[in-house]
Amino acid sequence: MLTIFLNTGILLGQESFRSNIQSKDSNQIVNSVFDDIELSIREGNVPRLSKYLGAQTYFSLSNGVNGYYSPNQAYYILEDFFNLYKVTAFKFNQISKDKTNPYATGTFSFDNKGKRNTAKVYISLKKIGDKWNITQLTIN
Repeated sequence: MLTIFLNTGILLGQESFRSNIQSKDSNQIVNSVFDDIELSIREGNVPRLSKYLGAQTYFSLSNGVNGYYSPNQAYYILEDFFNLYKVTAFKFNQISKDKTNPYATGTFSFDNKGKRNTAKVYISLKKIGDKWNITQLTIN
């Protein structure tokens, strides 16, 4: 009986250890995704950013674009947006690594028709299969 109890305790400890490792791996992956998204926005690099677009991504942009868009539509919407609002700086201020719905907020600095301004950014992710997709992108 004692042997079963000890073996069960060891197995539960191993599961907890495995769970902690998977959680750390997941956090590192989410960090990596947000790092790549941050760099993509800072560079205005739509092809790089578009690899995170899911089947339906919700946009709310300061140029009046609102709604759900397919990856192809979203690509051209982002391309138009970055052509109109030239990025001068971008940085995430906060990243929440919630396992089911991680999100990040940041400050988007841009130049539009010779005027410099800033906007708040909100991006949420969802894991579809083994890929993290942007579910919402707000720049207002």
